[in-house]
Parts: sequence; structure tokens; C-alpha cells
Amino acid sequence: MKKYISLCALVVAMGCNNANTNIVEDNMEPKPGIWRVTIALNDSVLLPFNIELKQKDSAYTMTIINADERIEVTEITDLGDSLKVQMPVFVNYLLLKKGADKMEGVYVNPDGEDYELPLLAVHGQNYRFDEGEENCCDINEKWAVKFRPGEENEKPAIAYFKQKGQKVTGTFLTETGDYRYLDGTLSGNKLQLSSFDGTHLYYFTAQVENERIVNGLHYSGRSGLRSWLAYRDDNFELRDADSLTFLKEGFEKFDFSFQNLDGQIVSLSDEQFDNKAVIVQILGSWCPNCMDETRYLKEVYAKYHSQGLEIVGLNFERGRDKESAIKRTQKMIKDLDIPYPILLAGVTRDDKAAELLPMLNHVMSYPTAIYLDRNHDIVKIHTGFSGPSTPVFDTFVSQNEVSIQKMLLRD
Repeated sequence: MKKYISLCALVVAMGCNNANTNIVEDNMEPKPGIWRVTIALNDSVLLPFNIELKQKDSAYTMTIINADERIEVTEITDLGDSLKVQMPVFVNYLLLKKGADKMEGVYVNPDGEDYELPLLAVHGQNYRFDEGEENCCDINEKWAVKFRPGEENEKPAIAYFKQKGQKVTGTFLTETGDYRYLDGTLSGNKLQLSSFDGTHLYYFTAQVENERIVNGLHYSGRSGLRSWLAYRDDNFELRDADSLTFLKEGFEKFDFSFQNLDGQIVSLSDEQFDNKAVIVQILGSWCPNCMDETRYLKEVYAKYHSQGLEIVGLNFERGRDKESAIKRTQKMIKDLDIPYPILLAGVTRDDKAAELLPMLNHVMSYPTAIYLDRNHDIVKIHTGFSGPSTPVFDTFVSQNEVSIQKMLLRD
């Protein structure tokens, strides 16, 4: 109720009343169809995305649209004059004041202190950015990228863009994962891309100048801002994701011992893992790349479990306490229909994977996957995850089949 009251305070003109007693006129019920939503990241930056709203009987469903991605949202609570839209997998949610053609409200991130961003949804606007003038040039395919160029913490990346007219989709691939499905336009020489996946708020802008993309800005959430630039380089590659994480000197084996959600200790030495190949997934319910990897590992589990493969997730939560961490883990398991065991390895942001898994040189990314053969010797450790929004995903899947089949071989 605290968040609902803050919505009333933020949007004074809505005239909020008790949701249980407030009567909503029929002409205030939101219309089905396409809506354009803008979330205010700050006083001057609006992040746009599109949704499709449906209503059957008295129940609403929503589809969030990012390029080729469709996020189905079914947990929508009717509060009378407002809707609470709970994101799948993540704890974040939207509060929307009902209106036939326009809805105002807030995006709420429970992990941040007073993390509420105002939003506006308008019915019938089937665009993301104004297309404006004809685009200046062709930005299709691969670009070498530098985030925070020239700074001490400069980070490399690769941008993959698909352009058709003024419409641009694509993603950025880094050494810790990808930015999933970005959607936008190239109008003149101005590039704009955005994405909302339920937890991440991404907005990119830049100018295209011949074979360079300059003056790039990346806005993330309510406070994230960093510069970026890109240039054509078909030969540029990131470091091998299988080379970044490894056993530290002095350790011969990877091991773990954490509680499951019932409070029972589960260890790699347990009988259920005896003589089994094992994939150990380091993840968090707050992590979209982890969500993509989990969907992939579900397919792997279905294909190879009967041949002797086990998968176990070590979940590092960002809850305020153990109780909230358990609830978030349960929600992730339910929403993703995870068939393999998930252990609660960390409860809050203070629980560091690298400290709790001291045999690893570091844990530089969520997710990280440790592939073990039947003797529990390491076959490889894969840092990050390049998901289906990237053109390298299919190659990874085919190459990973070889690793999994190697793991399953018996002595």
C-alpha cells in the first residue's frame, strides 16, 4: 500500500481513492491495442517502448515489445481505478492510473531506495521514436565499440545492428553478456535505441559520421550514464568467454555447499551428483542475461538429463533479507518453470560470489557457468551469456553441444 500511496502523491491530478471502494466508469477502462509508454529517467530523458494491452472478461494481459522480443505479462492486479503490472521473473512493477486513451503512473524498482520513475502511456501510438528525416547512411552489421572511451574503466564491446529504412534493431555484446533486444531509429544521422525488459531501462543515443558513431550516450535506469563510440572493424573480437574465469593456483577442484529453499545443505559431493556431469550456473533473479541462459539450459537439461547430466543453480539475490530472497527465488523458479535445483547462495548485495566460491579467480559476470565432467573435473568455465538477441547465439549453441557431449563421456 505504501507504493500505491506514493503513486497518488506523484500524480496528484489522478484523484486517487481507496482501490477497494473506488468505482471506475466504463469509459475509463483502458482500451485494448497498442500503447506507447515513456518512462522519465530524469527531467530531460524519456525512454520509450510499446506494449499491447488485451482484456478478456475482466482480466488484463500485456505484451511488452522490444524488436523481435515479446514479453508476456499476465500478473496484472485490478485495484479499481488503477492497475498493478507485476513483471515476470523480476520484482519490478508498474502502477497505472486507468484511462481509456491515456494512463499515467510510475515504474517501481523495490531494490532501490524510493526508486519510482514517472511514466505515461498513450493508446494508439504504434511507434517508438519519431522517424523524422531520411537516414544518412547504412549502419548494418558489426561495429567495434568502446564504452567510456579514453577513461581508466574503458570497456570494449561489439554492436550488431540491423537496419531497414529508418528502423534499426540490434544489441551490444560485451565480455559479460549482451544488452538484449534494442529497438529504435536512425533519423538523419541521429541514432536512438531503447529497451525495457521488466528490470533494465536502456536508452542509447549517438550521431553517425561516415564509418564512425560518435557522441554516444548510454542512459541506464534513473542515474546511469556513460559515453560510447563505435567504428567499423570487421576483425575486432572480444576475449574468449571460456578463458576469463578459472581455478586459482592451489585449487584442484571446483566445489560448492549451499542451502536449498527448504534449508537443506546441498553439495557437489552429494549422491545425486555422483558420476554425473554437472553444469553449475551462477545466477540472480534480477539478471536478464541469466534469464536467457536459464531458458537455454532448460533445453539442455531436457535433452541430456536422461544421459547423466545434472544442472544446479547457485542463486545470488539482492533482497533485503533471507525471506525476501527466498520469495524472489521462488518467483524466478515459477515464472521460468526451472526443472533443476536452485540453491540460495547469497541473500543480499553484500554476499559476493567470488568470496563464497574462493577457488575461482573471480566472478566477473552473472551468469557464469562451470561445466564439469563425470569426475567433476572442469571442462570449461563460461563467463557471461550471449543470448538469442545476438548473431553469435546459434554458434555458441552448436559449439556448446560438443562440450556437453565431452562431459558425458565415461572413462
